[in-house]
Amino acid sequence: MTAENTEPATQDADSTQRNRYMAALSLAETLISQTATLPTSFTVRASAWTDDAPELRFYFHRDVPGMRQFRDDQMLTETMETRADGSVHCEATRDMDGVRVNAWTLSDPPTDDAEQRTADAEQVTA
Repeated sequence: MTAENTEPATQDADSTQRNRYMAALSLAETLISQTATLPTSFTVRASAWTDDAPELRFYFHRDVPGMRQFRDDQMLTETMETRADGSVHCEATRDMDGVRVNAWTLSDPPTDDAEQRTADAEQVTA
C-alpha cells in the first residue's frame, strides 16, 4: 500500500524556503549594486524539496565581455564549452554567503571560417 502526503507544506519548510529566497534576493541586490555591467536578466531558485543552496543565475544575452566584467567584479570562476554548432557557452560560478552565483552567456555560432578564426583567437586571449 502506498500513502501519498496531500497535506500542505509545514510552516518550518515554508520558513526555510522563504529564508533561502530572501538570502538570494539580498545577495542579488548587493551584486547588482556593485557591478559595472548589468545582466539582461536574473533568476532565483530556492527549491523546497532539496537542501541545496539557493541559486542566482545572471544571464548576459550574447554579451561575453559583459559577463566577463561581472565575473571579474564578483571573482567568479569561468568555464567555457564549444557546442556542436560552434557557439560557445560561457559560465562563471562561485558560492557566496550560502548562495550559488552563476553568470552565463551563449555566443552566436560563427558564420564563416574567418569569423571562426577570430572567435578562436579571442578565446585564447581571454
